[in-house]
Amino acid sequence: MRRPKKYKNLIRNLDEDVVYSPATIAAFALEHELLKEEGVEIKKQAQRVRIAMGNFSNQHDFPDQGDDMVYIRGQSPKPGWYGWRWKNAYL
Repeated sequence: MRRPKKYKNLIRNLDEDVVYSPATIAAFALEHELLKEEGVEIKKQAQRVRIAMGNFSNQHDFPDQGDDMVYIRGQSPKPGWYGWRWKNAYL
C-alpha cells in the first residue's frame, strides 16, 4: 500500500506558472495557513516543509540550475522550479 503524501494539499495549491524553491514553498504554506499539524510549533512545521521539499527536488532529479532563480531578501539567489514541475512530480 502506498503511503499518502503529507504535503499533497500544499503542492496542489501552488500556482503552476510561479517558480518556487523549498523555502518559498514553506513561506507559501505559512501565508496560506496550510500547516495544521497538531502539537507542533508552526515555525517547526515550515522548517520541515523546507527540508522535505529540498529532499524531494533532489530525489526526483529536478535540474540543478532550476527553472529560474528565486530571490529572498537577505539571502543569496537559489534555484527554483515552476509549480507545474512540483505538481507533476508530487501528485
